[in-house]
Amino acid sequence: MPTQLKKLFWMLLDQLPTLFALAVLGAVAWWGFVLLYPAPSSPKEEAGQKPGEPNETPDAKKPLPSIKLASEKGLKPAGIKTGEVEERLDPEYVESHGDIDFNQDHYAHLSTRAAGTAFSVHKRAGDQVKKGDVLALIAAPELASLKFDLQQTLLTEQTRKKYYDRLKSSGKSTSQQALDNAEASLREARIRLSKDQQSLQNLGLTVSIDELRRLSDEQVADRLRTLGIPDSLLQRLDNSTLTSNLLPMYTPFDGMVVKRDIVIGEVVNPAKPQFVLADLSQLWIMLHVRLEDANKLKPDQEVSFHLDGPNEDAPPAKIDWISAAVDEETRTVPVRADVANPKGRLRPGTFGDAKILVRQEKHLLVPTAALQFDGISYVVFGCGESDTEFQPLRVDLGPQSMRTYLIPFLEEFTVVFPHVVATQKIAAGQRIAISGTQVLLSEMQKERIAGED
Repeated sequence: MPTQLKKLFWMLLDQLPTLFALAVLGAVAWWGFVLLYPAPSSPKEEAGQKPGEPNETPDAKKPLPSIKLASEKGLKPAGIKTGEVEERLDPEYVESHGDIDFNQDHYAHLSTRAAGTAFSVHKRAGDQVKKGDVLALIAAPELASLKFDLQQTLLTEQTRKKYYDRLKSSGKSTSQQALDNAEASLREARIRLSKDQQSLQNLGLTVSIDELRRLSDEQVADRLRTLGIPDSLLQRLDNSTLTSNLLPMYTPFDGMVVKRDIVIGEVVNPAKPQFVLADLSQLWIMLHVRLEDANKLKPDQEVSFHLDGPNEDAPPAKIDWISAAVDEETRTVPVRADVANPKGRLRPGTFGDAKILVRQEKHLLVPTAALQFDGISYVVFGCGESDTEFQPLRVDLGPQSMRTYLIPFLEEFTVVFPHVVATQKIAAGQRIAISGTQVLLSEMQKERIAGED
């Protein structure tokens, strides 16, 4: 046997006594828990009555005799201790798996609107951008052709406008037919001008025809040459290299460049995106809820989402959409929740587990040791005006609850004590006996027998 395997074998053998001792201690702790704190079985359940329904037997309506102990000295030897009734808000959750996704309302695959060559690229992956920023300039031959068409049509429209105005001002010396022909030619030029303007708008460029009409031919050419390029970007470019075919790519909203797939000189076209842009301040949590739990959900319910990788919780989210159909592959119901991501810690594609809060109910909790069964129902013993006075109170029990306490002398172990939900006769904050109640039950029985005699 190799030396390393021998060392590992003897190391494990040395730990066997410790592991055995821990196992024995765990078994003893569990045995003691089961023996000392058995789960109370409600007599209502044995009789077929639902928990929480009031006990309607005649004896249950009789008032229970109050208890007064002889002195305070007997409290400690009898193990009688008091405590307050606790009120707890018990939530009901629907659990589900899911993942973080981009908010599709603020997510875009951006591509050039006309085929061409990348003239310059101004943003990289990871850059924060504002709405209207230029991502890249594309040298698109189609754009240059449209600009020249617009210039030519504008010149034609201006020439025909002058000719029409001259004929109209000549009065009776011009025939009506000549005037009508001149007007038709002018209208035709204006229609073509509107068409050329719309062609530029289809590429994302806005131009004012009225503004161009006030400029000279040289000014119109210069204006159209840099159309759509912001002045802040023009200052950084070499003016001698600028041509009439430069088409800007703009950002449609504030966000981050998630992906860039373009370099200078690359041939690009509208079919393939060059940039992926996303607003990471608002994301989606996409959940896959079991069909049997879907009917419990509704919009605006709170969602707690724990991320698998970072092992941390996402900010609180709320349900925004519940699918009306079931996913054909997973047979679950898709559910979407909006989640804020102001610090950018959430990453799309991260998986996690969600808890959806569907309902909350207030419950009064009492320790199992505070309960005694008097043959009719369970009772607790409320504290009276003095430390030696107790008033038995009948209670109806709801479902069990579990609470964890730390064993002082064994910090690595915990023991669980059951609590139960009480539904009648007591209130939150009321002091009751929480231990030694078997002594108080005996005293109550004595008082009851004495009263019957």
